[in-house]
Amino acid sequence: MIAILSAALVLAWVAIALLAFGYAGLLGKVRELQEGRGPGTSQVNPELAARGPGSRSLALALTSTCSTCEKVFAEWGALAARLNAAGDRTTVVSMDDSAKWQERGATDVVLASELSSPFLIAYQPALLVFDERGALLSAEPIGSVEGLHALCEPFLEPVTI
Repeated sequence: MIAILSAALVLAWVAIALLAFGYAGLLGKVRELQEGRGPGTSQVNPELAARGPGSRSLALALTSTCSTCEKVFAEWGALAARLNAAGDRTTVVSMDDSAKWQERGATDVVLASELSSPFLIAYQPALLVFDERGALLSAEPIGSVEGLHALCEPFLEPVTI
């Protein structure tokens, strides 16, 4: 009986040690993602990079079947002009590789259905912010036109380098 209890105790400690190592590894991956060093955040997307050091690239992620995307896109043109004047780069990312946004007048469109998995973008529309290397800094869902304005407001200040 003592042998069984001893074996159970050893197994419990082994399980605790494995959980601790697993948690430490997970915590390290989360920190990498928060710092912009994780998978999918490196320079694999230079087409979404900002214009230069200290600047930002704001991308509006849309799909062709989303009704909210339609409403948000209608407001994007005016906001994009203001954001460009503030020193940022603006683009539209078609998450379903649809040319619809180009047909509706968007000039800088990136067809990128493969980006939803690495950037964990499960919602559209979304506002994506990239640095000069093309690393994702943030991805925020946009629920309405008012939400788009609220998310873009902090970026309307000129970039200081």
